[in-house]
Amino acid sequence: MSAQALRFLLDLAISPKRHIYFRTGQPVTTGAVHEAMARIAGWNQVLTGRALNQLAVVPGITIYGPADPGRRTSLVAFNLAGHNPLTLAAQLNDAGVEARGGCHCATLAHHALRLNPPASCRLSFYLYNTPSDVDIAVGAVAEIATSHRRRARVFA
Repeated sequence: MSAQALRFLLDLAISPKRHIYFRTGQPVTTGAVHEAMARIAGWNQVLTGRALNQLAVVPGITIYGPADPGRRTSLVAFNLAGHNPLTLAAQLNDAGVEARGGCHCATLAHHALRLNPPASCRLSFYLYNTPSDVDIAVGAVAEIATSHRRRARVFA
């Protein structure tokens, strides 16, 4: 089954409108795998760069990891001041944005950053995401950040 999964991924990256490899007998070459992975990595960098640039202006946000999308994976871990990262992820999920909160198998990193709780919220992007998906996700983060600030002023 994993061979067909690879063939499917190659088709998504190289020729999404027609099958070259998936469910065919066409031999998979090393060159095709390299081309597909380069396209996926390039697209991930575009989406991650877009997210990083837009998130950078959200009030109260702290983004973890390199600012250069070429030096990171397509995951963007962050925290918002005054928000528990687990609650933030739940709020984003309620807004229709898939997000995860927790230590993301990086408990020691969260402790090294002296986070309390030792957790962050995370957005992930991949081949199937679009720039519009990034805009929607960042818009939801910004809405939560600014609505929290408005509430804080009203009740302070």
